[in-house]
Amino acid sequence: MSPPLSGILPEGGFPRGGVVEISSPANLGHGVSIALAACAASQEESVRAGRDKAWCAFLDPDHTLFAPALQERGVSLDRLLVVRPPRHLLSRVAAQVAAARIFSVIVIDVSSVPGASSREQLRFESMEAWSTVTRRLALSLEKTPTTLFLLTRAEAHRPLSLPVAMRLELENVDPHRLVVRIAKDKFGRVTSPRQIAWTRPDKVLRSLPLEGAR
Repeated sequence: MSPPLSGILPEGGFPRGGVVEISSPANLGHGVSIALAACAASQEESVRAGRDKAWCAFLDPDHTLFAPALQERGVSLDRLLVVRPPRHLLSRVAAQVAAARIFSVIVIDVSSVPGASSREQLRFESMEAWSTVTRRLALSLEKTPTTLFLLTRAEAHRPLSLPVAMRLELENVDPHRLVVRIAKDKFGRVTSPRQIAWTRPDKVLRSLPLEGAR
């Protein structure tokens, strides 16, 4: 991970063999940026260790990923599986990807679920369902080197917190700074909000296709 973020994470990085929730207002892309940085870091680490470059997976039901932005973050596209299932199949596909146990980093965008008459009720039902899904994903990842990121909306109402190994809460300060708080950690190492330097790639105006997208 980048030094500004690794400096505030317990043990300098994200837990492996578990699920990490990254929550940001309106899912404005900060969670995506951090998850992609983790993917790039895992690929670099595998090469430094003399192994084949690590595979990562991104479940992108809303078709939000752009190839230039991924390359800007240092993600190797030839080792990135992009899956674009319909929303109603997202949890099922997520379980299959996790069960494969071949990915170093898995990213799942669970924040947008269109098609309900009541947006607030939809958010409640969605996060309630993902509580059970998250528990199953965590069991699939036990004793593996995989980190799975769930990208969620900070505004989403939920009956209970998700059963994750870590929860990060993000707030935007300006294009170059983020406020980060560790709101949950399996060892109880929560933190107060801290401001870090963080930059994202400029918005890509023209979408380029991602090879291997499903």
